[in-house]
Amino acid sequence: MGLAQRRRFLIAASTAIVAAPFGLRAQPAGRVARIGVLCTLPPSNPINAPAWKAFYAELKARGWEEGRNLVVEGRYIEGHTEKYPIFAGELVSAGVEVIITDQSQGVDALRKATRTIPIVMTGLVDPVKAGYVASLAHPGGNITGVSNQTGDLTDKLLELRLSIKPDLKKLGVLWSPNNAGSALGFEASQVVAHAHGIEQISLPVDAPADLGPALAKAQREGVEWLTVHPTAAIHPGFPQILAWATEHRVMTDSITASFTRRGLLMSYGADYRDLGRISATFVDRILRGAKPADLPVEQPTKFALIINLKTAGALGITIPQSVLQQADEVIQ
Repeated sequence: MGLAQRRRFLIAASTAIVAAPFGLRAQPAGRVARIGVLCTLPPSNPINAPAWKAFYAELKARGWEEGRNLVVEGRYIEGHTEKYPIFAGELVSAGVEVIITDQSQGVDALRKATRTIPIVMTGLVDPVKAGYVASLAHPGGNITGVSNQTGDLTDKLLELRLSIKPDLKKLGVLWSPNNAGSALGFEASQVVAHAHGIEQISLPVDAPADLGPALAKAQREGVEWLTVHPTAAIHPGFPQILAWATEHRVMTDSITASFTRRGLLMSYGADYRDLGRISATFVDRILRGAKPADLPVEQPTKFALIINLKTAGALGITIPQSVLQQADEVIQ
């Protein structure tokens, strides 16, 4: 399914949700639902806080509120990727009705732990290529949710980089080979970079301890631009990444807006607040009896380009007006 077809499909699906009778949103009398969360960071972490706020606000609007008729069993990785199978088993044993996860490794662990409890993936790269669903329109198993459409944005990201640094020759990628989504994103980026004569340098990070050697390699290889995948293994090292990029005057980007608000030069990707909201609609529908096999995977419709001019100033570079005019947010 092409990008245009995917967007038309999502619009149609979203229209169907909005058109549902308001009565379907009324809370079931006397019902207390139990959901599981297997995610990278807790709601208290500022990087993911906007997405969590949107998620719980949408659930509340649909009649589900933690502490009233909703129990949340939360498990958060916070860099300890070895805990994925442990936490997945705990959530299955807790008897939850649906589990939300924001990483491919979460889906992998949950698939091994259960083939019956519904799994809602939020913001994953190409779930069809990853093998999580049979198709976007007909998932066919116990997994559904929303992707982040990163693979479709690869060309745009490189276009933006080249607008800022036309002579870019070495692009470093901090990624996690053990994360299927990150691996797909790395492959897509490599194809586009090669087509433009840019060398893409692999900087693998599958555990927090890998970050130091990865950054040392980036320095040896003369990386001019660093892109950061928001995987569970990479998240804890964000302060170290930012400090390294600042010290070596390397331009940076990510698909995650929170990274740019906290110091990276640029981000372009799906609005994670929108992903949180959409994920809540899946949870609501499943709690009301819908089967994940019958719920089409959605694609995001809101994307944001964010530029951090404070970081640009520290790097001594000027962002072209052609880029600033496209920005949804400019941080001074």
